[in-house]
Amino acid sequence: MLIITTITKRMPTMWPGTTTIRNEVTTPRLNSNGGDRLLALLQVTNAAFPTGTFTHSYGFETWLHDSTICNAAEAETKCVDWLRFNLATGDAAAVALAYRSCYLDDMGGIAEIDRQVGAIKLSREARNASIMTGTALIAAGKDIFDLAQIVRLAEMVARQECDGHHAIAYGALSTGLGFTEQETVTSFLWASFSSLVGVVQRLTPLGQTEAQRIVANVAPLVEHCSEIARTRELRKLSSSFATLDIASMRHERLRTRLCIS
Repeated sequence: MLIITTITKRMPTMWPGTTTIRNEVTTPRLNSNGGDRLLALLQVTNAAFPTGTFTHSYGFETWLHDSTICNAAEAETKCVDWLRFNLATGDAAAVALAYRSCYLDDMGGIAEIDRQVGAIKLSREARNASIMTGTALIAAGKDIFDLAQIVRLAEMVARQECDGHHAIAYGALSTGLGFTEQETVTSFLWASFSSLVGVVQRLTPLGQTEAQRIVANVAPLVEHCSEIARTRELRKLSSSFATLDIASMRHERLRTRLCIS
């Protein structure tokens, strides 16, 4: 498992009480705003947090439209594949990298990661969705928490130094709120998966209990994907779910749509 092992003098995001144990950075229970980290984590991963992810299916609506997904079992299989072969090696890995760059105050690194995230999204709708939800997260982070990291990211986006993809914004916000790297990546994976299941639930006959069973069953895989994401190098960011990329490309030509992407 790749962990930040070097602490330099450029540490504006270090908080009182931050320590290192066996080369692993640990943070105090309180976040940088003086609030409980657990409560902040629950807030930013709540479906009510204003990011707009509930309006994006990332191509799944196409599969539901053409009957590629017809029941709960097929929905679960596709969602799990998306988690493992798209999210873990792509956006979640970018979250970890963005977290470290913000922690080390390397905003140039943030721009590089942001560009790579955009490059691995093959469909226009996937890229736009990532930027739209990232922009919403940056705006919410500024208005609700007023954190230095998210403010600086907003300034970079305004200067067109980066697009502000959702993964980058989540990494920056989590750094400012004092989450650990593992908390950041694991919560991103879980929230993203839970959100997608919620979207699929609205588009197909899938009951609330069945949807929550899918979310509960994926817990061990989320932990595994978190480890994959946190050991991924920038040059190895990837998405190996080509069939979903094609579905995303076809989505913008559907005659009727409930989701943006």
